[in-house]
Amino acid sequence: MRRISMVLLLVVTALFCLATGAYAASKITAIKAFLDGDIKFVKDGVNWQPTDSKGNEVLPITYNGTTYLPLRVIADAFNIPVKYDGRAKTISLGNTEGVSDNQNVTLYAKQMKTEYSASAYYDVIDKKQLVFGGHQYNGAFAVTASSSEIYYLKVDFGQKYNSLHLIMVGKANMKFKVYNGDKQQLTDEISLVEGEVKEVDVDLQGSQFATIYTYGADTSNGYPLVYILKDSYVK
Repeated sequence: MRRISMVLLLVVTALFCLATGAYAASKITAIKAFLDGDIKFVKDGVNWQPTDSKGNEVLPITYNGTTYLPLRVIADAFNIPVKYDGRAKTISLGNTEGVSDNQNVTLYAKQMKTEYSASAYYDVIDKKQLVFGGHQYNGAFAVTASSSEIYYLKVDFGQKYNSLHLIMVGKANMKFKVYNGDKQQLTDEISLVEGEVKEVDVDLQGSQFATIYTYGADTSNGYPLVYILKDSYVK
């Protein structure tokens, strides 16, 4: 709790790390502050000197009776991942894996969880299996499709989102539908052509879950796989 409180207190200091040109933005206000070299720091009971990524000493800034340090210095000191999106002027703290520069969160992100009802399920990382449409993908969730609407893959995004850009590839001709966590249908029936990449935008309507039913496949020679590519993203 102490670490979280400290980070929250110092978040506002991120403006000191922005590029000089940012001062032209309408919400940037010029202030008069002082670098205070007299302040000493103790971290976890041990004397600590704030430094930047190159090991250079960083002095705290005193402004209106409050002491500030650059957010990056604090984040690095406490091993807290930090990511800055200059275009959106958004700072992300904590796990940023799977977060793209425009704040789309892909299925590569660690918070993504899956459950399934199928004869087989794979978390595919073998890139040799993931070349579709002349493009190399790096990861996918793969489940088997059935002839009827009984097999599914459910993805838990970790929080609620408004939209899902879904990228799928079937190893045979088949169809799919997307439902939310309350089994409410979010899409019409959509066809997959064997080997072709299909991209669909799904209105999640503020859902934390998407359940993808795959069906209509020819199962006479076994249950074909369908790949839900991890380049799919929510926002």
